[in-house]
Amino acid sequence: MAALDFGMAMARGMLPTSEKAQKDLLNLAGGRNIFKSEDWWNTQVDKQISEGYREIQRTGKEYLMPSGEYQREKTQTSFQSGRYVGGIAGLPGYFVAGPGYGGIAGLFGPSGRTVTSYTAPEGAVKRGDQFVTRDVPIFGTAREDFTAGELTDIERGAEAGAKRTKAQSEATKASQRRLRRGTGGLVGKAKLPGEAPSTGLPALGTTGLDMTAGLFGADIKL
Repeated sequence: MAALDFGMAMARGMLPTSEKAQKDLLNLAGGRNIFKSEDWWNTQVDKQISEGYREIQRTGKEYLMPSGEYQREKTQTSFQSGRYVGGIAGLPGYFVAGPGYGGIAGLFGPSGRTVTSYTAPEGAVKRGDQFVTRDVPIFGTAREDFTAGELTDIERGAEAGAKRTKAQSEATKASQRRLRRGTGGLVGKAKLPGEAPSTGLPALGTTGLDMTAGLFGADIKL
């Protein structure tokens, strides 16, 4: 089974045309130039069709490391003490930091919240005061279904890809048939040294044309 990268799979019509779905597949594959089997690509697309494709939750960062590779940002969580003040008369609520913040019963929620932050991995490369980074999509667990139009596009693309593959296969077979015909002439029928003659032709490289010609009264073998 052939191994294909993202571009080759696209050219064969194996992948959906939805940009969001393609980003999901690229993330799963590990990049555009990563080769996966045809079965792998088909399995991932089937899963997208049945379960939906993953949505991008946020944009994260990868940091350049001394090895030349990029490494994903580190996730850290911390607890911030305080109170969440509920909204009154339709007004939005807000968080008030600080220990032991009190108030009217029923207006305040838990006495703190968990805060998530993202930092550079240890040893990340800096240029001046700035880390060398690149943005990467971070996918969540939520999935989005294809629309009816997108599903139709997937079906049409698969049919067109199958036709192209069949045409390429037929062209290869035709080329092989022409090659076999080209090697089946006199050269293909001449016997090799040591073989018994089967066509009446001399063995290759052993004799001449097995003819004689006269030259000034003497016979010369050709």
